[in-house]
Amino acid sequence: MIILGRILVFIGLIAILHAGYSAVQCRTYYKLLEEEFTSLPIDIYIQCLLGMLLGCIGVVLVAGEFKEIRAAAEMASKSWESLGNRPSFYTFNHRGRAMFSNIPQSGSW
Repeated sequence: MIILGRILVFIGLIAILHAGYSAVQCRTYYKLLEEEFTSLPIDIYIQCLLGMLLGCIGVVLVAGEFKEIRAAAEMASKSWESLGNRPSFYTFNHRGRAMFSNIPQSGSW
C-alpha cells in the first residue's frame, strides 16, 4: 500500500505541475494572438483537480493508520494509577543540579 501511495503522490504532483505549465502556455498563447485572457480551458482545471485528488489519496495511503482524536479512546487501555504518570515530562538534566551542586549529598553530613 505504501508503494501505491507513493506512486499516486508522484502522479498527482506531476499532473499538478503539468497543469501549471499548461496554464502558463495558454496565457502566453493568448498574448501572442493579442487576445484578451478571460479564463483557462476546462481541461486544465480538470487536470489540476485530478492531480490534487490523486495526491490526497496517495498521502492517505502513505500515512498509515490514523489514531482516534478522542483522548478517551487512548486512555481506556490504561489503568487508573498510570493516568497521572507523564514520562514525557520527566527531566533529569535541569538547572537545579547546577544551583544546588554545593549542597552536600545525604550521608555526607
